[in-house]
Amino acid sequence: MVGGPAAALPGGFVRALRGLPPLAVAFSGGLDSRFLCHAARLCGCDVLALHARGPHIPPEESARAAQWARDNGLPLLTLDFDPLSLPEVSINSRERCYGCKKGLIAALREVLRERRAGEGSDRLLCDGSNADDLRAFRPGLRALAEAWVRSPLAEAGLGKPAIRALAASTGLDRPEQKARPCLLTRLAYGLAPDAALLARLARAEAALAQLPAPDDDADASALGDFRLRLRPAPLLQVTRPPGALRPLVDEILAGHGFAPCEICETSGVSGFFDAP
Repeated sequence: MVGGPAAALPGGFVRALRGLPPLAVAFSGGLDSRFLCHAARLCGCDVLALHARGPHIPPEESARAAQWARDNGLPLLTLDFDPLSLPEVSINSRERCYGCKKGLIAALREVLRERRAGEGSDRLLCDGSNADDLRAFRPGLRALAEAWVRSPLAEAGLGKPAIRALAASTGLDRPEQKARPCLLTRLAYGLAPDAALLARLARAEAALAQLPAPDDDADASALGDFRLRLRPAPLLQVTRPPGALRPLVDEILAGHGFAPCEICETSGVSGFFDAP
């Protein structure tokens, strides 16, 4: 019998989680990995979160992930991981996600091996990939499969709308949280990344995110959802046009070295460089 907030979770999902050994969850701090940790703990699972910092992750996102773990009493291990020297990443190939994920999994397993020496038990490595990811271009999924990393949300058939609904019904904060994939996705394939460029991108996007939104949505911005892309010419992809804020947007972009910059309004912002 499932009671409390866990009663809102699908029965099959609950049974699957309760049948798992102690978990180590690759934890970005995004909605999917937060929900996986939240749901697993509601089901009584032993959960350890693993967060990787690196030049491809905006520092404020790492800080928010750590703060959320502290606020919710979630055990968290943080490690440093730099994918920029990995072959697929250094040339920014279409397989960059595969190479990055493969390197990350190896780093996470090493952390778990070191922890196992003191903890005395193995943990099952999981990630927050969802069912919608299976229908998109996600080379990293192949790396997960090769390394036998489990994706309980995808296995349960839960896509983003279902995750948002379940997050809200089980009391998870910020169920409307927007996806913020790693900074490498801002660069066109073949455009080699470096740490300084990624840091500038992160600072520019952080400044744009601070522009006043027209409502009280904590995850909203004046630009709606947005990404600053490099093709290599800069392009700011937005779901809400800047309107009267355009001069301030231009000032922010120029101040971080991304001018002139085209602004393009689109209905969504995912998969920009993967569109046919």
